[in-house]
Amino acid sequence: MLLWSVYNSYVPVIFRAKLTEITSNGSALPGFLSVALLVNAIMTIDNIFGVVFQPYFGKKSDRTHTKWGKRMPYIIVCLPICAVFFSLIPVAATLKAGALSIILMMTVIIFFNFTMSVWRSPVVSLMPDFTPSSLQSDANAVINIMGGIGQVIGFVVGSIATALVGLLGFTEMQAALKAKTNPLGQILATDANGDVIVNYLNGFNPAKYQDTVDNFIKSGRDMLYFDGTNFSSQGTEAQLVAEKMIKYGADGNPIYVNYTPIFIVAAVITIISLLILIGFYKKNKNNDLSKDIVIESNDGEKPKKIKIKELPISSGERKSLLTMLAALFLINNATEAIIPNFTNFALDTLNVKPIYSTLMMAVFAVSLAAFDIPAGAMGRKLGRKKTIIIGLSVIVIMFAIYLAVSQLFPANRTFVWIVLWIALVVGGAAVGCININTLPLVLAIGGRDYVGTFTGYYYTATFSAAITGPILCGLLIGVFNDNYNFMFLFCSIMFALGLAVITQVKHGESSPEDEEWIQQAVEAAED
Repeated sequence: MLLWSVYNSYVPVIFRAKLTEITSNGSALPGFLSVALLVNAIMTIDNIFGVVFQPYFGKKSDRTHTKWGKRMPYIIVCLPICAVFFSLIPVAATLKAGALSIILMMTVIIFFNFTMSVWRSPVVSLMPDFTPSSLQSDANAVINIMGGIGQVIGFVVGSIATALVGLLGFTEMQAALKAKTNPLGQILATDANGDVIVNYLNGFNPAKYQDTVDNFIKSGRDMLYFDGTNFSSQGTEAQLVAEKMIKYGADGNPIYVNYTPIFIVAAVITIISLLILIGFYKKNKNNDLSKDIVIESNDGEKPKKIKIKELPISSGERKSLLTMLAALFLINNATEAIIPNFTNFALDTLNVKPIYSTLMMAVFAVSLAAFDIPAGAMGRKLGRKKTIIIGLSVIVIMFAIYLAVSQLFPANRTFVWIVLWIALVVGGAAVGCININTLPLVLAIGGRDYVGTFTGYYYTATFSAAITGPILCGLLIGVFNDNYNFMFLFCSIMFALGLAVITQVKHGESSPEDEEWIQQAVEAAED
């Protein structure tokens, strides 16, 4: 979770800068392609690899027998390799040759995602290997807590890395990480007060349009265009009248922020975690409950997949299942679109650097985690469908309000900020209401006898959305000239469609006696 938080926060920013540079701000791209669409497409690689490779290596580890047990060989070998590739992502971005840099970044990212897929399932399987079934519920709660802590550390690791490089004496590197930048990560020139230096063109008088200039300086934009008739006689076309000054190096090229320290710190924490795991494994390997379980390879006989139309359920339940899967697909299109776009949104719209905008995502993650238990209680008391509808309604309203405020009152930055913070906190709680109750609702439709089948349907819908969501969102952002505010429009539409669809689900509420097996099934699915 630490690695994924850093990856999803910084890789979109790095790729956007490089793609914008080599495509002349997207103008060299053909047809409907845009920088935002390409960045979002790249960010689906981890989801595709997860679907393709994780189940394979999970099953393969079941049949592995070494003195290090079933899972540890995959973890010990592939986790360090994965950490190395992770650290190389921002290094590849520092190459001056743009096209070569993109190729190297893609190569490193593909190897990172592949090696992550090799050890991710085995490491998750360690818990049931070492935990008696009577304690697995408690152990799963610990895993969820640790995953949440890892995610939050990932969101704040940018600040940690910035402080560390300063303590180690790398003051220039620390200054670069903290520097004011444009959306491409280029370092802006600042005066003695730390204010961005602006160069005024075409005889533009900034004092005459002070409010416009002040808003421009606070914004993430690099250039200010103005209607020429207001200050000169050069025609009515909008003209470039001001630009923020970029710092240039000795080679004459713009200076970019190098995010390598952040990736290295995250990789080092991961390696430390591995060393701790190895130490505890050595001490407790005799407690491995799976060491005597032998699973014979039976690749020739694949289990028959049950089609939805062949399930022994009523036509009403079948309709509810299909409707619920459609709603899940729409909802997850929205949630998966936020992750790869938020740091670019904050950089453009709020002029907030990734090392600080990730703190905003941490607030969202904490709000989501904090509402897990209340959301579960609401689902049991009010009904899961009603709780999901409440969550969807709240998040659609909050996102729509933010989008309206950001477009109608762009000059009132304080008001926009307040609304955004409220949207993040309330939105996190609302997503908690949705996430906690969707899988139990699906499982309750199928009943105890079809837990595995219905869990598979659930993950088919959510994993499909994890691939399509970022791509569709990137397409919409590109249509609006890479305006990342429209991420909220996309999410609002998808959440609203999911809300409309889920109201048609007529089955899935469980009785009190079903709660125990549903909870056990949910925990097994999370494992």
